[in-house]
Amino acid sequence: MALTNLLQALAGLGLFLFAMSQLESAARALLAGRAAGWLQQAAGTPVKGVLLGVAVTALMQSSSLVGLLVLALVTVRVLALRHALAIMLGANLGTTMTGWLVTVLGFKLSLGEAGLPLAGLGGLLALALPEGQRSLGRFVFALGLLLLGLDTMKTAVEVVGTRFDLAVLQGLPPIVYLLVGVGLTALIQSSSASMLISLAALNGGLVSLPEALAFMIGADLGTTSTLLLGSVKGAADKRQVAAFHLLYNVATALLAFLVLLPLWPRLLAALGWKDPLLGLVAFHSTFNLLGVFLFLPWLAPLERGLVRWVGRRARDPDPFEDVDPKAVEPALLVVEQSVARLGETIRRRCLDWPDRGALPAFYRDYEAITDREMRITAYLNRVGQQPLDAGQTARLQRVRQCLSEWVYACKAIKDVVDDLAPLHDSRAPALVALDAALHRGLAAALAHGAALDETAHGRAMAQLTRQAYQAVEAARAEGISVLNLVREIDACGRHWIRGARAGSSI
Repeated sequence: MALTNLLQALAGLGLFLFAMSQLESAARALLAGRAAGWLQQAAGTPVKGVLLGVAVTALMQSSSLVGLLVLALVTVRVLALRHALAIMLGANLGTTMTGWLVTVLGFKLSLGEAGLPLAGLGGLLALALPEGQRSLGRFVFALGLLLLGLDTMKTAVEVVGTRFDLAVLQGLPPIVYLLVGVGLTALIQSSSASMLISLAALNGGLVSLPEALAFMIGADLGTTSTLLLGSVKGAADKRQVAAFHLLYNVATALLAFLVLLPLWPRLLAALGWKDPLLGLVAFHSTFNLLGVFLFLPWLAPLERGLVRWVGRRARDPDPFEDVDPKAVEPALLVVEQSVARLGETIRRRCLDWPDRGALPAFYRDYEAITDREMRITAYLNRVGQQPLDAGQTARLQRVRQCLSEWVYACKAIKDVVDDLAPLHDSRAPALVALDAALHRGLAAALAHGAALDETAHGRAMAQLTRQAYQAVEAARAEGISVLNLVREIDACGRHWIRGARAGSSI
């Protein structure tokens, strides 16, 4: 019988873990794009960053996904390191909301009977809704499974608690429970699972409140392993955020274990709060909230210390190479920024026409541009192999088109650079005038981009073609194929406009 109950408890835990992963996946599809925008708004104050971190993590039920978005934003310089640290403070507090959700829904309201109908409704919605809205059905389905898993595990652990001899656990010091919490969470890579285990064990009478508190402190500390493992070979930005995450969790664990843990049972008694489950989740939220208040005033010196001791930022990295393509939303975010930066490099290169002496430098720049294009394309291919929703697929296609068109724009200039250089060096009046007119025409296309109609660009190029015909004799005398040059500059402008139009909707 005891074995049956143990297997039932494991089954409930398995349902819960699967439901949490599905909730995270559905929340990512529903909110990840908006979440990235919300996090970018954290450029105001650290307090605003903390509040956003709490809200986004509570909504998405995933501190790991929020952490990935933060790393992506700080890597591409959209988010200052100090504000990234503030958001991580908020994410640590926001992740405690899962404990409240589980306690209220699974242990207080006993909504296990609603699990199956919810899962069924979610399954129907996932099949019936249009493709772009099916994530809502998956979210409802996962919520139903979550309730089923909670109810299954709670019932099984309660039975085990009545049959298990608690004498084997008595006398173990709290530090043992803390270390078990660290090890278990680092092993299963899920603070939500550790939280459920501690709540179920406390509810079933397997552990006392102080022991569950020590276990929860260890579980919070064990969550740092995920970010640490992901930052071992990462860029300096990534290591700085991971180091801060470790420092914060170690400091709050010491505060909770040495100061708050001995006082908490007395505090609950003084307040007349007799429910151990609510006492446990309140403890989790309280020591994280205290950590926020302790660290928030010191973010500026902490930022300077992290930059000094953990590593300085590279001057011109390709940040997408440091973001796992399996994390689709952060991956798309960093690759969009990388394409935008490459586009600016291409724009400057297309407008900076070389003289004969600068041709070797131009070819080196062009090779560097095509090398970055190949790396970005390879990364986009890896992102494209992941499960994508309709919006992410459209974004990926737009990034591909933008990258392709802009590199074609640069190639058009490269194909006629051997004519551009002597034209730029020429002193013949007709060629000097043509050089200036062509440069103005291309600069207009590259400056206005998506706002410029291709037809208007074509009319401007047609006028330049007529001017080129008048300079054919002077150009032939200097070995310049001036008509081909005008055609390629026209092509450069058209490719740039198409790329800018694709990029403007990213």
